[in-house]
Amino acid sequence: MKLVLRFAIVFGLLFVLASPVAAAPRPEDLVPNAARQAVFHRSQASGAEVGNLRIPAIGIDETIRSGVALSVIDEGVAHWSGTALAGEYGNVVLAGHRTTKTKPFEDLDLLDTGDLVFVTDGSGFEVMYRVSGTFIVDPEDLWITYDSPTPTLTMFACHPKGSERYRIVVTADLVTGRKVA
Repeated sequence: MKLVLRFAIVFGLLFVLASPVAAAPRPEDLVPNAARQAVFHRSQASGAEVGNLRIPAIGIDETIRSGVALSVIDEGVAHWSGTALAGEYGNVVLAGHRTTKTKPFEDLDLLDTGDLVFVTDGSGFEVMYRVSGTFIVDPEDLWITYDSPTPTLTMFACHPKGSERYRIVVTADLVTGRKVA
């Protein structure tokens, strides 16, 4: 009897751990931004400092660099060229590693709805966002970079830690500091 119980527990754990993660579906209200540059566009390799990201809940205080080329992401938090800047209408899209190089997004999965995120642009203008959700997508799901009807921040990284199989995505809504012009 004990052997059967042990087998059932082990089999159950293996089944749960081996089950594929269901990727989140694309919301209907997202629109591609014509200014968003393709991943392999030369602007994605700039690496110029464009701001700062601060997330007190998980201890992040990192420089944001322009572009999402791997060479830029290897240096820390990377801003997808052509997406909105802090406080602008549209979607501010940031990428970072979880387990390699500087691993700024190591604990991205620990953010909870309501946690605050502060983004400062290159001129020192700070805006505040509030985490609104976390979900998992396939690497090909570029819709996470599309604009939403309201100012949004999207942060993403590989998932689970140490794997490139999926992307963890954390979204946040603008609270204060919207740029008017």
